Amino acid sequence: MLRIHIASIAEKEWNIDEQVDISLLPLLAGVSRDGSTTFTRPVHARIRATWSGESILIDGHVQTAARLICSRCLEPFEHAIDIVFSATAIAENEASADHRLTDDIELSADEMDVIFYGGDSIDLSEEIAQQIIMALPYKPLCQDTCKGLCSHCGINLNHHTCQCDDQDQSNPFAVLKTLRLPPKKD
Repeated sequence: MLRIHIASIAEKEWNIDEQVDISLLPLLAGVSRDGSTTFTRPVHARIRATWSGESILIDGHVQTAARLICSRCLEPFEHAIDIVFSATAIAENEASADHRLTDDIELSADEMDVIFYGGDSIDLSEEIAQQIIMALPYKPLCQDTCKGLCSHCGINLNHHTCQCDDQDQSNPFAVLKTLRLPPKKD
């Protein structure tokens, strides 16, 4: 499951086309726990890995869908997620592993897409889950033109016209509507 075996890459490039259930990706299962995000389709991952001297170049295409809650009208909607990403996998020796665990290190932008691996395989499940989480919208909208809810009665303005009485009574600037200015002198 979303694991690259190093020996299979040594001779030629390695490809995978796999579907994975969300429950097998702990990071995504954690995101789903509060109920505001529910993944409605399994993760479909197409990964290509090639050996490049000391490192492994990984190119991926990931697709899934999530049911989100619109931040304006509070209605659920489905959001398609389609991500293309690249990463570099580098073998991790024991000395550098101990160093990274004990010291705070600031990563440069080039190092952000680096996956450290030990042993004879690379587990991509965490990298793919992180890519999906980063693709989720910060402020989900069911549509760009969502009108939201009436601030007075709470009706969904996308489906109904608000029947609220004159809301100007609660607006301190409503008195400006009655202001009459003198005519302009030419």
